[in-house]
Amino acid sequence: MTSHAMVEPIDPANSDRLTLEDVYEVIASSSRLDNPEAPVLTFDEAVGRLKNPQPGLGQVLRWAVRRGNHVVGLASSYFPEAENSHLGLLELTVHPRARRGGIGTAVLRTITPELRVRGRTVVECWNITEGGAGASFGTARGFEAVSTTVLQMLSISTVDRSVWEVEPPIGYRLVSWCGLAPDELLASYAEARRAIADSPFGRSAFRFPAWTAERVRESEADRRHREIDHRVVAIVRQDSDEVVGFTELQVYPHRKNFAYQGDIAVLAQHRGHSLGFCAKAAMLRWLQTERPEVEQVMTSTTAANSYMVNVNLALGYRSARRMVILACETEKLAQLLRA
Repeated sequence: MTSHAMVEPIDPANSDRLTLEDVYEVIASSSRLDNPEAPVLTFDEAVGRLKNPQPGLGQVLRWAVRRGNHVVGLASSYFPEAENSHLGLLELTVHPRARRGGIGTAVLRTITPELRVRGRTVVECWNITEGGAGASFGTARGFEAVSTTVLQMLSISTVDRSVWEVEPPIGYRLVSWCGLAPDELLASYAEARRAIADSPFGRSAFRFPAWTAERVRESEADRRHREIDHRVVAIVRQDSDEVVGFTELQVYPHRKNFAYQGDIAVLAQHRGHSLGFCAKAAMLRWLQTERPEVEQVMTSTTAANSYMVNVNLALGYRSARRMVILACETEKLAQLLRA
């Protein structure tokens, strides 16, 4: 019952071992039930993810839900800035044994005032398995699905790597770097990053960044601080330093056998030449050579972007599951929670 649940702030960097072990049990048990196709994080990987969250999403606050002496739930709220200062992102995980006991609702009642104080007019929950327990809970609390994505996984040991052996078409070349874009490509690279803004993202309130050279350098510095191996393969016109597309990939220090394929974009006037496939293939060849310990690569693509879903399949990815973004206006949520 909610009367026995206590929601309290938690800082994983300063938490004791017993608390972190309880938190890990919540994460691991939920993963086994909700995402059976995904490898369960080890204790060190899970704690590392909590201490070193995804960059670019602003400040993160976390809460633990206790019943008696044990943690039975974990919530995280991200507060992105700039274009997304209106948005709060929520992650909520409840131990399977403690579900349907009002814990999720207690968390929402705790976090919603924080969202309102910070001026977040919309709250969204990402990476919710379509048709799963999280989706059912959210829709019952007033959230609605505003976008659908496809989670895709690539296993390095089983994929046919020969499909990666492709060269860029005539008129283009590939330039790769770790961590720091070359000065001569920086401005053009920032412009190419803005091309992702025309990707279909449903009715989500998220707004893609208006990338500038300065913001690129700030993002690079943030990743270096977090010790993230951030790799970029840029597509450049053969006769100039104009970047017309790119793809990026990250390996986190707490999970060195796993890579995350991030954004990819090609300027509209250069599409139709398989440049995205070429860049992603080059990235995988590079990863295989320099990071042979990486066993799996994960990516997610908006379901409406069937072209990129099929590009990933051609590269050797498999579609693991469909996920939704759930959204609710903060004031509406507050009213529903008072009812």
